[in-house]
Amino acid sequence: MIVEPTNIISRIEWCRLQQQLPSVTCEERAGWLAEEAGLVDALFGRDRTASMREEHRSQFTRYQNGLEDGRALLCFDQINSRWHDTYGGVGPGPLTAPAQMDRRPSQAPPPVHVDARR
Repeated sequence: MIVEPTNIISRIEWCRLQQQLPSVTCEERAGWLAEEAGLVDALFGRDRTASMREEHRSQFTRYQNGLEDGRALLCFDQINSRWHDTYGGVGPGPLTAPAQMDRRPSQAPPPVHVDARR
């Protein structure tokens, strides 16, 4: 069974986008970079906690958060994929795209009228 780690890849892309914002300070950019490094390490099964603790003390917490979140996202993707394979596509599918809702005017709640002359 091949598991496509779409959630963790989306999170890595989010970190990269945050680094490119013009309003981000140098320290914030370093934090996003450290979080991205943790996510990438989780994706490739690496753990550079010891070296990150020594070399990048100020951003170590962000690296550790990225690593732990990445591991959790990979577990979620694996469980979600097994569920989907076991039940033949019945039930919850991969959560990679936002849900689409049909909002036709006929489904909208009726307007509420408030009498302001009290």
